[in-house]
Amino acid sequence: MKKGILFLNGEPPAAMHLQAVQKAKQAVAALGIYCTDGAYRYVSPYLLPDTVLGDFDSLPLSAVHPSCEKAVYPADKDYTDGFLAVKVMLSRGYDHIDIYGAYGGRPDMAQSNFALLALARAHGIRARFCGDMQTYLIGETFTLPVRRGATVSLVPFTDTVHIVYTKGLKYALHDHTMRAYADLDAPDYIMGVSNEGCGTEAEVRIDKGLALLFVQQ
Repeated sequence: MKKGILFLNGEPPAAMHLQAVQKAKQAVAALGIYCTDGAYRYVSPYLLPDTVLGDFDSLPLSAVHPSCEKAVYPADKDYTDGFLAVKVMLSRGYDHIDIYGAYGGRPDMAQSNFALLALARAHGIRARFCGDMQTYLIGETFTLPVRRGATVSLVPFTDTVHIVYTKGLKYALHDHTMRAYADLDAPDYIMGVSNEGCGTEAEVRIDKGLALLFVQQ
């Protein structure tokens, strides 16, 4: 497994998460650390990224440490800095990407960040948003450790999602179709929000569509 970590210019993760990444990098030198230009400010006090990417509208290029690789893009571009960063990481063979700083900041940017999970999935790469809340883009059968009482939410990513079943959650779903929009035929389209873990593991089986799985441990 070739694992990389990407920091985005959203809400900075808590110090405990940055310290955990710092320790992980010290233990595994091959762990790739990437960040977009604006994220460099909160990352650099803990560790120097291997690569800083972006158009450097949020940070002067001269502020980046000389040891960091710098990938500079024009301000007039078709993709966000985060999208370009994931594309670079995919081209370099990363098959597991943890993404921090995807939440908060500008609402439009935060919303567009979910496309990063779809980009990774389309290339067969495992990716998730990390921090106080973890987010996964799931289809088929997905399991993960979840403590009792953890907040677990399922939100449609595609227009419709068919949930075959859920296990390990307080409020189980069986043969349920979720929709990403409300209409007169789908008044319960947000049924998957604010569920709770009730064991040590949660399992979701999907046979149509994709859903975002949010977990706050």
